[in-house]
Amino acid sequence: MCRKHRIDKPYDFAYRIMHNEFPQELHNQLKIPGKFKRKSNVKVHMNDGRILEMDSAYIVDPDYKEIFEPMAVNCEHQSGPVDLEKIKIIGYYGIQQIHDENLPQLSVIASHIEKEKHVQMYQRSPSDIVQLYFLDLGEEDNKKRLNNLNYIINQQDCLSDEDALNIGIIPLFAPRDCACEITEKSIVLYGNVVSMLSQRMKFTLYSVLHVLTDAFFDDEDEFGRVMSMLDEKSEPETVERFVTLDLAFKDRDDALNKVKIANARISELEKENNELKNQLKNVK
Repeated sequence: MCRKHRIDKPYDFAYRIMHNEFPQELHNQLKIPGKFKRKSNVKVHMNDGRILEMDSAYIVDPDYKEIFEPMAVNCEHQSGPVDLEKIKIIGYYGIQQIHDENLPQLSVIASHIEKEKHVQMYQRSPSDIVQLYFLDLGEEDNKKRLNNLNYIINQQDCLSDEDALNIGIIPLFAPRDCACEITEKSIVLYGNVVSMLSQRMKFTLYSVLHVLTDAFFDDEDEFGRVMSMLDEKSEPETVERFVTLDLAFKDRDDALNKVKIANARISELEKENNELKNQLKNVK
């Protein structure tokens, strides 16, 4: 039986919760250039009045391989190809970061889709060019991460936060034709190591696996079976905390929708007001 997916923007949700909870570990595991220093502002004030939010924004110090001075980084998770509209928005994200931090800026794309399918560059003027930096997170990288993680778990009695985070990274960047299978394998791995994890890591990985299970499984019975596997391997406190977070996100989305509706109505009223002013001028 086909089911209705419950969680809006699950891939953004999964990426952002890993970044919010373990920013340095995620930066290192994705092999983004530079040495992580600190998180920074994610709010972006667009020139049309909208306020958008980056998936992640932070400052890095030089690694002297690809980055040779302190830099502001914006890493965007993409479940679909970057198109012209998206790269224009990413360009404004860069402007916001340069304004906030007074530093050079790097725009990074994290996606399972090969680089060639994305718009890679956008020229705003002869000297103002948005050039994206793409991470290699395709099928080969995914297989390698899964094999390495299996090896580490089988060889060691403990698991670092950086290695544990791969339990969330692997299904997030899984090829979509085998995403259900890989998500289920990741849940099995989570169950095998959950006793080694900190409370914060348990919550982070449970949240990622929950939202990706909701995103990938279309059949109601299969979804129920896999979710039961995940819940059985998790502590009640972890599940309850996720439910609270999920409700908070829904409340935030409802509030943002109301703001959008209100802003649209304000624009309509301003337009009507200007039309009335013009009519009055013509009467005079």
